[in-house]
Amino acid sequence: MKIKFLGGAEEVGRLAVKIEEKNSSVMVDYGVVPDKPPKYPMPPEKVDGLFLTHAHLDHCGGLPMYYHSLDAKFYSTILTANSIKPLLLDSLKIAGLEGYPQMFNSDDVSMLYDHFNEAVYGEQFDLGDFRVTPQSAGHIPGSTMWKFENSQSVMVTGDIYTRDTMLLNGAKPTKADILVIESTYAGKNHEERGQVISRLKSRIAEVVDDGGKVILPTFAVGRTQELAMILADTGYDISIDGMGNSITDIYMHTNGFLRSHSEFLKNIKKTRKIKGWRMRERALDSDIIITTSGMLDGGPVLGYIDKLQNDTKSAIFLTGYQVENTNGRSLLENGTMKIAGVSVKPQMKVDFFDLSAHAGHDDLIRFIKNVDPQKVILCHGEKREELLHDLDGYDVMLPMNGHEFTA
Repeated sequence: MKIKFLGGAEEVGRLAVKIEEKNSSVMVDYGVVPDKPPKYPMPPEKVDGLFLTHAHLDHCGGLPMYYHSLDAKFYSTILTANSIKPLLLDSLKIAGLEGYPQMFNSDDVSMLYDHFNEAVYGEQFDLGDFRVTPQSAGHIPGSTMWKFENSQSVMVTGDIYTRDTMLLNGAKPTKADILVIESTYAGKNHEERGQVISRLKSRIAEVVDDGGKVILPTFAVGRTQELAMILADTGYDISIDGMGNSITDIYMHTNGFLRSHSEFLKNIKKTRKIKGWRMRERALDSDIIITTSGMLDGGPVLGYIDKLQNDTKSAIFLTGYQVENTNGRSLLENGTMKIAGVSVKPQMKVDFFDLSAHAGHDDLIRFIKNVDPQKVILCHGEKREELLHDLDGYDVMLPMNGHEFTA
């Protein structure tokens, strides 16, 4: 079995994993690093099928590129397929506005869907010489681990989370000969989620009760919806702005992926959906504004911060991973960020609450040992080697982008 990373081996983002055996080949993910401009994987290589783990741009942002000159079947859950369309079209819009090279067009996005095949958790199917089984990755709704069986079995996790949240049940390990697993949080464990949620609610109460507003910059896919559920019982006035509303609508109308669809619907009804500039003016009267983007690099969040940046009673609370060179990372490390190209230093309170949907170090080790593979391939991480001392006795590989190897 030959494996080659076109991206995402020794880095977080732009994951693209090619697997080939006998006369069949597949590509798992083909994403981007959300830099300015975005960084893409190595050029597409011919495969029989494209398999998407989940609807985040660092895993799906380059998929339409395949339909410039190549052809392949496209597989994902229906929820993932529905969720990526607004993300891909929005990335095209941003590329046009910013003058970035456009690596695909709207016709390529349409072609992606012309080749779509729905995958259902636990239901096996064949593609060429591979027997394929999808199962939940616990990362965001619709996220998928892909198991490919030929002479050997290989599991590609994509991003995984192994613990239950209000939105999802965690990923469950299954036996595989070769495990290709993310390592985003190698060397770091997360604070217990219940404690993080309790601390977040407490800090929100302090700010709101003192007359301030809380801005929650958040990822449109998964995090927006989880925050809405977490905060539904607070009694505060909550507005949601940005693409998260479109994704929420998709979740509302796609059954079978959430831990409790009825609970989700009940909690979402306790929030206000913001559309257009008039509603954005009124949203500033809310106690809490949940809005994209999660790394402060665009979207409605910049307008809200611009208006509140001198309000020392208000706060910006970040809840997700902040990639290097993003506004979010700069705000956390330096207290500064850019709005409309101008560097500003908001006088608002700033804090970070670790609601990561990635497995922490110990959970990664526990998952690997429960899969008990013959070979472990660590990817999608900048500190992969920090897992090695807890994997003594396992055959572990740390591949590099562009290097084809036999597993």
